[in-house]
Amino acid sequence: MYDAYEALPILEKLPLQIESIAAYDEHLLVGTHQGHLLMYSVLQGASNVHLLRSNKYFAKKPIQQLAVVPEHQILISLSDFLVTVHDLTVFNFPVITSLTKSKGATCFTLDVKRQTSLTGEISVAVRLCVVVKKKLQLFYWKNREFRELGPDLALSDTPRGIGWCRETLCLGFKGEYCLLKLEGEQRDLFPTGKQPEPLVCALQGDKFALGRDEQTIMIDIDGNPCTKYTLTWSEKPHLLVEDSPFILGILTSCIEIRAAEPRLLVQRLELPRAKFMTPVISSNGQIYVASPSHVWCLHLVPVHLQLPRLLEDKHFQLAIQLANLSSEPQDIRTQQVQHIQSLYAFSLFQKHNFDESLQLFFKLATDPSYVIGLFPDLLPVEFRKKVEYPETIPILQGRDLDLAVLALIKYLTEVRNDLMSQNVKTGTNIMDVGSSLKLRRQLLEIVDTTLLKCYLLTNDALVASLLRLRDNHCHLAESERALKRHHKHAELIILYQTRGLHRKALELLKKHANSPEDFGSPLAHHERTVQYLQHLGSEQVDLIFDFASWVIQSHPEDGLKIFIEDLPEVEELPRAKVYDFLYKNHRSLALSYLEHVVYEWQDSNALFHNALAVLYKDKILRLENQLQVDSGDPTLRCEYQDSKSKLRSFLEISQHCSPEAILVQFPYDCLFEERAILLGKVGRHEQALSIYTNILKDLPAAVDYCNVCYRSESSSNKEVYFYLLKLLLQPDDAVKIPGLAYPDEEPQQRQPDIERALETLDRYPSRIDPIKTLQILPANIPLLKLKRFLQRSLESFASQRRELQLLRGLLYAEHLQVHEQRIEYQNQKVVITESNICHVCKKRFGNQSPRGGGGSRGAGGRGGSRGGFGGDRGGGRGRGGFGDRGGFGGRGRGGGGSRGRGGFGDRGGRGRGGRGGGGRGGMGGGKKVFVEPHRHAGVFIARGMDKIEYRVWNPFRSKLAAAILGGVDQIHMPPGSKVLYLGAASGTTVSHVSDIVGPVKFLLYFSLMPKIEILEVFS
Repeated sequence: MYDAYEALPILEKLPLQIESIAAYDEHLLVGTHQGHLLMYSVLQGASNVHLLRSNKYFAKKPIQQLAVVPEHQILISLSDFLVTVHDLTVFNFPVITSLTKSKGATCFTLDVKRQTSLTGEISVAVRLCVVVKKKLQLFYWKNREFRELGPDLALSDTPRGIGWCRETLCLGFKGEYCLLKLEGEQRDLFPTGKQPEPLVCALQGDKFALGRDEQTIMIDIDGNPCTKYTLTWSEKPHLLVEDSPFILGILTSCIEIRAAEPRLLVQRLELPRAKFMTPVISSNGQIYVASPSHVWCLHLVPVHLQLPRLLEDKHFQLAIQLANLSSEPQDIRTQQVQHIQSLYAFSLFQKHNFDESLQLFFKLATDPSYVIGLFPDLLPVEFRKKVEYPETIPILQGRDLDLAVLALIKYLTEVRNDLMSQNVKTGTNIMDVGSSLKLRRQLLEIVDTTLLKCYLLTNDALVASLLRLRDNHCHLAESERALKRHHKHAELIILYQTRGLHRKALELLKKHANSPEDFGSPLAHHERTVQYLQHLGSEQVDLIFDFASWVIQSHPEDGLKIFIEDLPEVEELPRAKVYDFLYKNHRSLALSYLEHVVYEWQDSNALFHNALAVLYKDKILRLENQLQVDSGDPTLRCEYQDSKSKLRSFLEISQHCSPEAILVQFPYDCLFEERAILLGKVGRHEQALSIYTNILKDLPAAVDYCNVCYRSESSSNKEVYFYLLKLLLQPDDAVKIPGLAYPDEEPQQRQPDIERALETLDRYPSRIDPIKTLQILPANIPLLKLKRFLQRSLESFASQRRELQLLRGLLYAEHLQVHEQRIEYQNQKVVITESNICHVCKKRFGNQSPRGGGGSRGAGGRGGSRGGFGGDRGGGRGRGGFGDRGGFGGRGRGGGGSRGRGGFGDRGGRGRGGRGGGGRGGMGGGKKVFVEPHRHAGVFIARGMDKIEYRVWNPFRSKLAAAILGGVDQIHMPPGSKVLYLGAASGTTVSHVSDIVGPVKFLLYFSLMPKIEILEVFS
């Protein structure tokens, strides 16, 4: 115990018998048994006490209960079983209102809600509950009077104690307690104990304190216990008052002051005959206690004087609560609270409350190195020397160590997540010394390394998952030592892999794979090495080659999987390098690798296709040599036939090999059929067919070759049947391939095979050119034998001719349809009114003068307000257009009038007249007209003082300028187009169109459609 409060006498030997008290601010109200009400001013403890007001006629009967609401300046009293409300602002406390309905009241309670608005204004809502026999009457304060809150609540008995929190009333009956909601729901709690008198006290935080003999039970508004243990007094208290963090109770012999969290007896005060007690409203740390004739004031001892004693006694929870009530500045108070909390966390760790301790450390953002230092052998020595603790660290062993490490894992995981989210907190360590490890990288390194060590101690199955994290920051050397110490070689491989130390990982894998001592280890076989190499990727291809050799030598098939497994990293390996490595070092696997590259990965690189063909060739030659030694081996012969079949199939289907490059590597004394396939791919069909007919002497194979070639899309292969026919009819002219070994007889010694030639003509008449065929056929062949061939040839020509005629007719019909559609589209017109706005200059078309155009007499129209371009065609008396600022002179093209004039020019220059005679110069116009190109090709802008005019090249002559407002690419007559007219095309129209579609040379065509002419303009 220690002195938390100081008792100061306020009133001594009062001649009146005190019956009730109430206090607010610096005022003390005393109600007496004689009905007097006394109001005292208490300043600075007991040294300055004055009687401010008194009213001996306040009540006729004893004043049983007093309550004050200072915000509304009202005093509520219970006297003669009636509740009245008095005005505190008037000297004699006049009655504001009497609750006549409350006649017969035995006690009352208030519920005062103080709320602060966003503007800082405080609103106070007051509710009153009056106990009248077996009923509860509810009121609320409004407009200087209490109004009924709702209907009365009926009870089974008369309450002797009552408390109100939010929407819940706690009632104490004789022998039991219950909770009553304002809507009428009732819940019975527990009996009062041996003594039937109840004791109810409303606490802060919407809680109730209920007496049960010497115990006080704290519950919430739902009736659930708020604390794990009850508060126990020396004897049954008669009255309870809360002064957070303390609860004061009046006992028969003394006043006890206790703390609920933690349960602690703080102080005992011997105040004789103490009966009444009340806190000062809006003033924490001040309590008034009264006996029938004395009044004392209990003042809280300053917090800074209590804290050293509490810390010395290790009452950290109570110290934290008091520190939060300190009157120190906010920053000092916060620092003080954090210091006490850190000491409390350390104390919890000493008591083996590991979870609670580490959670508090995390809340305080304590440097993780200080927390890790509480555990043996987890913090590196260089960091451990920098850490100091207030007391000796407990030695953890056995189960305590296991529980502590599990709590540490949870703590480190939370710290790691916090650090990874970049929400790095700053805090203080236990001894209030600045942290020496504030860098995030260092913190993460310490946290992850410690997590690794904790997993090794508790659950080593989690080690691998930690090391596989892409963002793990485990210290390499420290983690390596820990893993080796625990013989976690598989996890050590993962550590090396995540840190990019692939060579060390592979050396360790090779060591364990070849060690007989590690036979039962997961690293005892070559599979882990294969898997590791498969995931390295193209950047580590040289390292893959270094460690793949020993696997291939001992397990060739598994070694090949390093390069052909269906994995993205394997497919991205440089295939040329892999092939070169296998060809030079493990040639037996090169063929299988290329087969996978070509057939599975569909690689189109000619290098691999050529190499595959050559490897097939080499294998066939090797097997052929072996068969010469051991011709009776069926397995060898089957492999030989299979290889030849693969080579032929590959050469036939491959579209990416280079036949010329392969041919130079093929032998000349064998593999004739394969050579023929290659010759066919380069278009040397005569040589290929010569091999079939003269060397292989296999005419069906030659015919099959022709069928395959003819079905291809190449036009050069369409003569292949003619080449075959020529070889059959003219064997003396057969092409001889240099260096090729012909068996037995030379091709020049062969005789024409007329029968097979005629048979070929009969089977494939449509595939052989009859003109060329007739030129090489011998003259002695009867015409009757050629009848079928000639008939089929003529039928084929007739069929082709009919198809072409039909196609021609369809195209012509489509041509006419297109022309009709074009005419229809060109007949559509667009009406431009004065309300339309140009999207370029943002002006209405009505504000622009019309473009110049030729009149019926050949006179040019008037130019725009910025100077129109002259008319295109001069009539007999035509003249160019003119503008406000001077137009460009036109040039007459039309009829031969000799009096044609040029337009009025900028400087009055001379124009050229029509063909009939020269014009005369234009009159003086505006001084400044600028012509510049538009954003659309072929369009020009003539700018003057206040207007803009658009022109089409030739800018000196245009009648269709308005057509290009949407751009030259959008007009209906693009340059070089054909223009169709309904009716004849006049010379003026031709001239106008020429400004858009091209220069001045024209050619007029008459269409097949009536009344339609086609004008085509050529340069």
